[in-house]
Amino acid sequence: MLRVIQVLHHSLGSVHVNAEAESGAQGWHEVVAREIAKRTKDIDIECWRPESSAVRMHIWGDQYGVTHRVYPSIRVRYGIELSRQLIADLRGVRNNGPILLHLHGLYNLTTYSLAFSLGGKVPIVAHSHDPLASDHGKLRRIQNPLRRYALHNIDRFFLPTEAQSHLFSEICGNRQKIRIAPLPVDLKQFHRIDKEGARRKLGWKPEALYILFVGRAEERKGLRYLIEAQRLLLLRFPSLQVMVAGAGRRQQKVSSNITFLGQVRYSELPVCYNAADVCVQPSLRESWGRAIIESLGCQTPVIATWTGCVPTLMEEGAEGLFTVPMRDSTGLADTISEVLRNSDTLRRRIDRKKLEKYDSGNFVTQMLLNYKELADWYY
Repeated sequence: MLRVIQVLHHSLGSVHVNAEAESGAQGWHEVVAREIAKRTKDIDIECWRPESSAVRMHIWGDQYGVTHRVYPSIRVRYGIELSRQLIADLRGVRNNGPILLHLHGLYNLTTYSLAFSLGGKVPIVAHSHDPLASDHGKLRRIQNPLRRYALHNIDRFFLPTEAQSHLFSEICGNRQKIRIAPLPVDLKQFHRIDKEGARRKLGWKPEALYILFVGRAEERKGLRYLIEAQRLLLLRFPSLQVMVAGAGRRQQKVSSNITFLGQVRYSELPVCYNAADVCVQPSLRESWGRAIIESLGCQTPVIATWTGCVPTLMEEGAEGLFTVPMRDSTGLADTISEVLRNSDTLRRRIDRKKLEKYDSGNFVTQMLLNYKELADWYY
């Protein structure tokens, strides 16, 4: 049996040994592992990650049969974090039967170290979730010989958009290594339900207008521009409420009509999308932007900036998706105003069939095919 180890390269903030298996607070390696574990029992799948807040290693299993390991680490900043014990243990497991490493994140010390030391000895795939991956200037600055050599040892690169593939083909040295793999959404979970019923469940006011923001309260997510826009919108819509679903530091000195929900359980997010009149994602950078697909899956209109999955969805003619310039609070307020006035009509126009290619089932099929191909090659 093939043992697949999914490795996240950065801390998530704290050790949640008993966290919900589908919690949005968990990393992308756990999202991917969970979806694969739902599909097949022919793979032993594990999730390993460093955590600067941990003082010892934690090991536990979840309801899907996925094994989790959290290792103490030293973190300087995002991308510069290292757990010597994690890397030592990964180097040792190759002697215990066939394994495959699935590294989440490209430009970090863990990926470089493992690609350098284990490349060519075990199959390695690397998955990009980095919103800076499409930044040409930053990309050039990191192309030093050591990093280039390390990334040449990786067998597969999974990238969320076609645009990124052109940038990475030069680095990895072989375009045949690249696969386009948009981040998965379980469309069976994210579907339309009655808006009034969703509001009753959440305790939201039935007569109010609700804007939903999903994501960490950090600079690159552009929350500040939504906060500025809602001040303009209150003059037109006195009942307006802004709901912020996501971890991160709370904004200071915001109005009483903004509610910070904190980290919402992943299983409860569909109710939030359905209860809202519009989902707003004013990001400055995104690698993909899964919240947009989730909201459209619930047939709730989305307003977003031109980043991540938005260009792809617009090219495919997705209904219910509207774009605004980055850092333009006035333009954002105007677009929100127009969507709020037509929200129920726009809901009915959203065609979920156009989202089927992004369903988690297709994603898992692609992962399993690549795992099998690489395992057959190596073993």
